[in-house]
Amino acid sequence: MKKTIAVFCAAVLAVHCCGCSGLQKKFTRKKKEAVRMPRIYQEKKYEKKPAAELYQKHFSFWQGWQSELLDNLGANHKKDVRCIEEVITNLSDMADLLIEERGVALKSRIAKIAKARDLIVHEDLTQYNRVYIRRTLEREERAIKRDFTLHKVEGLLKKSSRDAD
Repeated sequence: MKKTIAVFCAAVLAVHCCGCSGLQKKFTRKKKEAVRMPRIYQEKKYEKKPAAELYQKHFSFWQGWQSELLDNLGANHKKDVRCIEEVITNLSDMADLLIEERGVALKSRIAKIAKARDLIVHEDLTQYNRVYIRRTLEREERAIKRDFTLHKVEGLLKKSSRDAD
């Protein structure tokens, strides 16, 4: 009996010292390595679009962002900031496609919208500021739609987008 207990204790001690990590490793799933596909880049020369097409594209984007900003003003700060930044970016791109005189006129409109952007970015949307921003955006929207539609500026565009750069 003493011999059996001694053998049992020796076996327990041997298992304890050696551990079961080898046994545990044997029965655990190994992670599969992700197969990475090589990236293939194809160089392609893109044709520059005429300024009229780019102008119309930026005008359409501006209208979408402007209407979204006016519809949801004050509901979500991050969304307001994104919308006002996109509005100004698209208007700036439109101004770059116009000849110098008309571009300056549009940039003066952009400067008025930039004042509203400062209020939005600094999270200063009190009731008074919200009304001020909404009226400013609506006023500038009417003026831009009146003076800067593609039909009105068609003869005042640079010949191609290369001239805009």
